[in-house]
Amino acid sequence: MSKILAGRYELLETVGAGGMAIVYKATDSLLGRTVAVKILREQFASDEGFVQRFRREAQSAASISHPNIVSVYDVGREDADFIVMEYVEGQTLKKYIRDKAPFPVKVAAEVARQVAEALAHAHSGGIIHRDIKPQNIIITADGRVKVTDFGIAHAVSADTLTQAGDIVGSVHYLSPEQAKGQATVCQSDLYSLGVILFEMLSGRLPFDGDSPYAIVMKHLNETPPSLSALNPEAGPELEKIVQRLLAKDIGRRYASAGELLTDLVRFMAGRALEWEDTEGPGGTKVHETIGSSALSGPRKSKRRKLIIRSAAAAAALALLIAAALGISALFRILYVPEVTVPDLANLTAEEAELALRDAGLTIGLNINYDFSDTVEKDRVMSQSVPAEEKVKEGRVIEITLSKGVPLIPLPDLKTDHPSLENAKIRLAQAGFPDEAVSVITEPSGTVAKNHVVNQDPVPGTEWPADGKITLWVSSGEAYVMTVMPDVLKLSSAEAKKILSANYFVVTVKTEKSDLYPPDAVISTDPAPARAIMQGGPVTLVVSLGPGPPV
Repeated sequence: MSKILAGRYELLETVGAGGMAIVYKATDSLLGRTVAVKILREQFASDEGFVQRFRREAQSAASISHPNIVSVYDVGREDADFIVMEYVEGQTLKKYIRDKAPFPVKVAAEVARQVAEALAHAHSGGIIHRDIKPQNIIITADGRVKVTDFGIAHAVSADTLTQAGDIVGSVHYLSPEQAKGQATVCQSDLYSLGVILFEMLSGRLPFDGDSPYAIVMKHLNETPPSLSALNPEAGPELEKIVQRLLAKDIGRRYASAGELLTDLVRFMAGRALEWEDTEGPGGTKVHETIGSSALSGPRKSKRRKLIIRSAAAAAALALLIAAALGISALFRILYVPEVTVPDLANLTAEEAELALRDAGLTIGLNINYDFSDTVEKDRVMSQSVPAEEKVKEGRVIEITLSKGVPLIPLPDLKTDHPSLENAKIRLAQAGFPDEAVSVITEPSGTVAKNHVVNQDPVPGTEWPADGKITLWVSSGEAYVMTVMPDVLKLSSAEAKKILSANYFVVTVKTEKSDLYPPDAVISTDPAPARAIMQGGPVTLVVSLGPGPPV
């Protein structure tokens, strides 16, 4: 197909279609880049109210700029209204869920973290998505999560969704307040994210039914299935996060995407989660993840009762034996032999408990935690009695598990736009090594060259000292339109030098030629004197020879 919109967007191929619009891959000839163009279906063109809402929301979405959000570049009309967006190579999260769910716990948590980053940024600008679902989330080849259709869902009324047929796909992720027709708030997006997180971890939706109405009623009235029963690997901490996201009462959900981010980062770092107990008389519950054999909560209480009962029984038995056998016999029975304490270094809590049990010892009820740069997370970094020491059989040995590399609040490097050198110094002072920092350069019309434009994760995030940090650094003024230099007949090295001065991205192809000597440029794409954006792609065709006869 070949159609040009607004004199600049050349449609190349269809890449997606929904009830509301058709999406095309296209080339922006003015800026020399690949874009996605979403064209509204014809039945919406006659609804002027809808078209006006659609344009307003698309323009609002265009104000959002974030690494986890698909950017909106332009809005226009030619036969039908259209939106021009960032073109993202990747697959929808829905396809990944169909192919690979249930996801590993850390993978699901990382996807949720990146979506939460996008929501936190949009919500801070007063923009609510209103249609968060895995079909609107794209995963790139390098694992970057991109949320699309921000703000556009607001233009789509419930009637429009029903007419378009999209309600069947969206109703699974609809918050209770949306189902009631009440005002949509930031926590509505968080509820939808909770459904997605449940689906990633279990491979199924928390609420399903034979019709959209049946599914809506379940959102309103039913409790989601137990996540731990569907996937024991999820663990109590992550299940609690999902439960808070799926709370039907907005007041019991996370207050913001930022609050959710804090819990997700804590969970991924193996740290304890904290939340207010809204059901009880007050106070804060603190949950700590220490492995499946953690001796806490009900198990700790049962164990204490068992110890008390065992001690009482032992005392009574001792009196009976003393009366029957005499003091010397009692001494022999009560004699406790010595055993050697095993080395527990780098063992998990479960492995340490088994090693102590095999040695005739007992693990302490309270397992301690501390940060470590050298010991892997959730492994023993110290023990209360040194290895190889002799102690009485049955002695309690306390252990300390590593919480992994310390978590450090990320400094703010995007507000005052420091130079890259100063940014790295500030990161080093905060405790982040230089090798943890990766740099992406991009043109900027507002930030000076070699100064920080943006960062990921966002400022204030508690981050592992060795965790990856990405800085976007300005390469100088934004690229401008220019003309293609004439490099025909030059050597490939000379041509590349000239083109690099204009920031072109050069690709070299070769072909045999009887007219041009070896290594001479035969042709270029674009051709000489054609308009081209700086930084755009250029293809050189270079001669392999043999060239003209001598």
